[in-house]
Amino acid sequence: MERLRHVRTGTLVFYYVFTVLASAKCLLREGTVYNLLLAAAAFALPAVPFLLYRLCRLRPVYLLEIVFDWFVLAAVPFASLFGGYDLVPYWDKILHFLSGFLFAVLGTAVYFTKKPGHALERADAFNASLYTWMFAMMSAVLWEIWEYLVSFSGADPQQVAATGVGDTMQDMIVCTAGGLITALSCWKYLRRQGENRHTGLMMRLFEAYYNENIGRS
Repeated sequence: MERLRHVRTGTLVFYYVFTVLASAKCLLREGTVYNLLLAAAAFALPAVPFLLYRLCRLRPVYLLEIVFDWFVLAAVPFASLFGGYDLVPYWDKILHFLSGFLFAVLGTAVYFTKKPGHALERADAFNASLYTWMFAMMSAVLWEIWEYLVSFSGADPQQVAATGVGDTMQDMIVCTAGGLITALSCWKYLRRQGENRHTGLMMRLFEAYYNENIGRS
């Protein structure tokens, strides 16, 4: 534990030295508002684990912090500020591939954090694996939506103007919105019991299926 804490400290030192140099290089080349925001985000992101520890009352996990720092370093200071996307072929795809692993791990942690008793049991294999997969895919969808929204600021990280992906992104956004509305309806439905239960159209469909196929089994 102590050794990992020291490694994390060393990682942070390297991270911020590199970020200072990459930010200077980027801003001297093109001092836009977007690049200023990128630099600010690069300096702020390593604090994310500390905020999560405080908000969720968690104990530090230095190994995860180290992995997080290196991923952020590769994704923001190196790729966006230093110009890594131009230096390394398919760097964008490599980062998205690696992000799938990281968000899947986060999804697994969330699943067992919320599971009553938190026990790791064989019966969880399918549900936990599916939840993990869905969590990773959700992160990808939300990131692409974010990049699409950023394109309206003048920057075009998704190359919307060049590729015409607007229709695809709009389809993803409205589908995600529909899923979110249904999820909120489900949450209200499960939170309340008896006559006060809030159904709504989607939960009525679920309830009809449940009564016919699940409740009778």
